[in-house]
Amino acid sequence: MSKSFMPKIKTKKELAELQLKGLKWTVNHAYRGSTFYRKRLEEAGVQPKDIRSLKDLQQLPFTTSKDLQEGYPFPLLSVPFEKVVRIHASSGTTGKRKVLAYTQKDINDWADFFARCYEMAGLTHEDRVQIAVGYGVWTAGVGFQLGCERFGAMAIPAGPGNLDMQCQFLVDMKTTAMCCTASMGLLMAEEVLKRGIKDQIHLKKMIFGSERSSDAMRSRIKEILNLDHLFDIPGMTELYGPGTGLDCIYHTGIHYWADYYILEILDRETLKSVPEGETGEMVVTTLRKEAAPLIRYRTRDLTRLIPGKCPCGSILPRHDRLLGR
Repeated sequence: MSKSFMPKIKTKKELAELQLKGLKWTVNHAYRGSTFYRKRLEEAGVQPKDIRSLKDLQQLPFTTSKDLQEGYPFPLLSVPFEKVVRIHASSGTTGKRKVLAYTQKDINDWADFFARCYEMAGLTHEDRVQIAVGYGVWTAGVGFQLGCERFGAMAIPAGPGNLDMQCQFLVDMKTTAMCCTASMGLLMAEEVLKRGIKDQIHLKKMIFGSERSSDAMRSRIKEILNLDHLFDIPGMTELYGPGTGLDCIYHTGIHYWADYYILEILDRETLKSVPEGETGEMVVTTLRKEAAPLIRYRTRDLTRLIPGKCPCGSILPRHDRLLGR
């Protein structure tokens, strides 16, 4: 039987206990390892011993992208440099890039929960995954490949662009799943149609990241390529990279990995939690991240928590697709 990357927790109570344990660890780790976090927490009058329940999360100060840019090149660093095995940076072109450090454990955790994405999408070891996103200092291509290899499917690291090669690989490699942006997906669909190779490809699933897409665009891609599923994968450099959640085959919202981070949805003006189902800003706190933990990091992205239980039966909660900034 293939290894499952899904969490072993079965109830909301178990999830809450896991989150509290991770929150306590993160605050203590950041307080002891990071001069930035120690100063920020002391200014807020908070010490690690003050975290006794998940409600105490609200005592903690916020972190912002400005903090990361002002702390360049190693903001939030909470481990000695000898434990850092890799860095990634945001793909932004204005000002200083946001650079995030990773320990080997961070990389291993990222691989594990990214493999969970492929599992949730219903892939198997027999799938062939064409990764048509950017490689380099940003997290996209590396993350998709890392997770694919950990999951056990065949990774095809095609990178972005180069339509001739992409189409050739779709046919010759018998690609069954493709990871790309939605705009790249539409371009590929139209290219397949134009080249008359629709009956030569084996593509059944696409996983979209990096940008929002309209329902009309998605319907056109699915219709042209005769796909079984289109999935959305969220992610940002500050929070490991892509792979921090995925919508399941029922497509009722994105299951996010609440065993790796806490997600708050807050009113932008009051910075208080909004009722479940209402739109607000995503604020994340990591539970296991060693090199550059996040404490109440304001992402600026807007979404909403989706109430109720998903038909797939997963204990993992859901949020909507990103609704803007």
